[in-house]
Amino acid sequence: MFEIIQAAITGGAALALLVLAGITLGGSAVGLAVTTPLFVIFSPILVPATIATALLATGFTASGSIGAMAITIFMWLFK
Repeated sequence: MFEIIQAAITGGAALALLVLAGITLGGSAVGLAVTTPLFVIFSPILVPATIATALLATGFTASGSIGAMAITIFMWLFK
């Protein structure tokens, strides 16, 4: 008897999650359909902004790692 109740609850939970997944997929498709024209219109602005952001992030990451390495070397030298 317990297995039947457990199977019914599990099936209901699986069905609820499947419905939520379908709603999420539908919402994602609608969002993509709405935003695609905006991306096409604003692509002359977005592409250079993305490139600049990537270069800035790379520069900050490189300078941070080089600074950390310098501090590590100084700590190694003074010990």
